Amino acid sequence: MPGVPPLREPPATPWRIGPIDVVATDTHALLHDTPSGARLRVTGTRLSRDAHYATAPRDARIRLARAGAMIALRARGRYYLHASAAVDPQGTAWLFAGPSGVGKSTLAYALSRQGWQILGDDGVVLEPVASGATLHAWREPLQVSSALAPEFPELRARQQYENTNDPRRRIPMPTLTARHAPLGAIIFPRRAACDRLSSMTQTMALAELMLQSTQVLLADSETPRHFARLRDVIAAVPSFRLEHTQKQLHAIAHTLRGASL
Repeated sequence: MPGVPPLREPPATPWRIGPIDVVATDTHALLHDTPSGARLRVTGTRLSRDAHYATAPRDARIRLARAGAMIALRARGRYYLHASAAVDPQGTAWLFAGPSGVGKSTLAYALSRQGWQILGDDGVVLEPVASGATLHAWREPLQVSSALAPEFPELRARQQYENTNDPRRRIPMPTLTARHAPLGAIIFPRRAACDRLSSMTQTMALAELMLQSTQVLLADSETPRHFARLRDVIAAVPSFRLEHTQKQLHAIAHTLRGASL
């Protein structure tokens, strides 16, 4: 119609996942791996190769596919979290969320030594459901710092697998694994001079969980639903702050049993 401007797609939102630059709109996202120049496109739940992908090094293609999956999952109502998770003997999942270095993987491994199953080391997938949420595995090996060999002597038998390019010199450790489990509680750990487990307000827990689900910052058409689902999960399950010392490497299962679910 004369005088009516044509419809235009909303402006793209720049974003970043590690070394990958992301430009997202309401209909698609273009991922650019800066070290290799390779690109991958995400449209809804579909990943498609773009420039230089076919000739990129394997590690670049893995990075792109991983980041692309994080974005594509949102269209299915599932959300990647930077977190670890373990499933207790009763089949309930405990989520450990927080930035790198707070002890997520170490605590999960400590639980695995007592027969708990592992859902993820540095990432899990959250699916909100009517009763709360289900956690799904994000398949990566659980890795433990070789510096913890005095606490976990079995690390010494696997020193040949130590990643010497990793500042934490982590070692992938075999564990019992689970595919999915209902979420029972969210734990936000941090290292401290004493051990304490305390309840968190929903506002504080939501703020911290968003920091570990940064895809909510894409500001695309999925963002309102993404934020609402995280809010619903926080309202449905209890959240705790775990201040912990080295003692928790051997006491974590007992500590969690004292939580009120």
